[in-house]
Amino acid sequence: MSTNNTACRLLPNRSVLIVDDEAGIRRSLEGILQDEGFEPVSDPDGESALRRLAVSLPALVLLDIWMPGLDGVETLRRIKALHPTLPVIMISGHASIATAIEATRIGASDFIEKPLDMESTLRAVKKVLGLTEGGSRRQGGEDESVPEGTPLSIGDTRRSGVKVNPVVFARQALKGDLVPQRTLRSSALLYGQGLHSGKKSGIMFEPLPPNSGIHFAGVSDSTAVPAHVSFVQSTGFATTIRLGQTRVGTIEHIMSALHAFGISNLLIKCNGEVPVMDGSAQEFGELFEDIGIEEQPGEWYEIKIPRTIRVGSDKEWIQFEPGGKFTIDYTLSYPDPVGTQHMVFTLDDVESYMKEIAPARTFGFVKDIGMLQRQGLALGGRFDNFILMGEEGPINDSLRYTDEFVRHKILDAIGDLYLLGRTFRGKVTARMTGHSDNIQLLQALLQVMEEEG
Repeated sequence: MSTNNTACRLLPNRSVLIVDDEAGIRRSLEGILQDEGFEPVSDPDGESALRRLAVSLPALVLLDIWMPGLDGVETLRRIKALHPTLPVIMISGHASIATAIEATRIGASDFIEKPLDMESTLRAVKKVLGLTEGGSRRQGGEDESVPEGTPLSIGDTRRSGVKVNPVVFARQALKGDLVPQRTLRSSALLYGQGLHSGKKSGIMFEPLPPNSGIHFAGVSDSTAVPAHVSFVQSTGFATTIRLGQTRVGTIEHIMSALHAFGISNLLIKCNGEVPVMDGSAQEFGELFEDIGIEEQPGEWYEIKIPRTIRVGSDKEWIQFEPGGKFTIDYTLSYPDPVGTQHMVFTLDDVESYMKEIAPARTFGFVKDIGMLQRQGLALGGRFDNFILMGEEGPINDSLRYTDEFVRHKILDAIGDLYLLGRTFRGKVTARMTGHSDNIQLLQALLQVMEEEG
């Protein structure tokens, strides 16, 4: 286990080293672990822990991130340099996604958050050690290929411990063509900033098995919220979903890329808001191309639109109607310098999506920025992640397309309309609509699905 020249005594496989500067936390964790038959020892700081590890190695380390002197991330770095296979779970009262990503790259196996919950703490410990609820190490199944003691990253879904709700696959009404389920070939990380929260908001992608669906969760959440219209909480300037305490906003751009690539099963972890990146879906799509797509077995059918379904008013409306390939016909009309823009786009291959739609950025108007920020929105709007329009045109960058605004509206619609977790066979026509209209149309379609089966 050790790569240094000093021989280390290996402690029993139920030994756990707790490293935290708060004596109360150390005592609480010791009591919890002892009650479950573990053998805990503890140190108040990173230097003390490193001295202990030079002599003896536990089965697992619980390591606080925020400590005076040598902090948890640097301690983790030194532990991994000396003992690369020693599993380490990070503890934090306010773990940012930046810290989570850095620790994951170094080799952290999992995260638990303060205030500590006994159930989630024990679940994390048993998960990383590969123990069943009864305390014995798992045998057989997919865990059999994982060597005992191997630290698993946050991206290893065999032991992710996150509960998912496969609502997408529960009842697939209005069946069109059978299409293959897909996930990413491996886990991945991106790092950016939330457009509306202004917070650093990286994102983690973890493959999920067939018949799971797309889900969002926080860095250390044990329950994920399905990317499904039934869990939409709000649609004001962005689409937000929520289940219990798990709430994730600005999901429309990543959902658009997932729709275009036909990804059906994926766990996405972030801190409350998907990073806006450059305001488009381009970087998400490029990541998917780099990582690669894996086809999976299982039944997954297109939604075949049975008849015209329309919501909205005379000036702002959107409708589904029967058709062949999934096509969106969108028209917007703003005062100059935007004017009227119209585009028809058919989502039938990734290449056309990445060329014609994915690079189109979100946009805003100078006259609206103050109002949005007073509402606590657009706090992360920099000059490099959206198009800011003044009276004469864009004031922060040149347009990527002369009709970039209508293309971005189509991008948003592709994302929002994926919140039934299935692709479409039919046509969408829209006039001056946004997130609320897209979700209202999905809700109307969901009602038809329930009626017709």
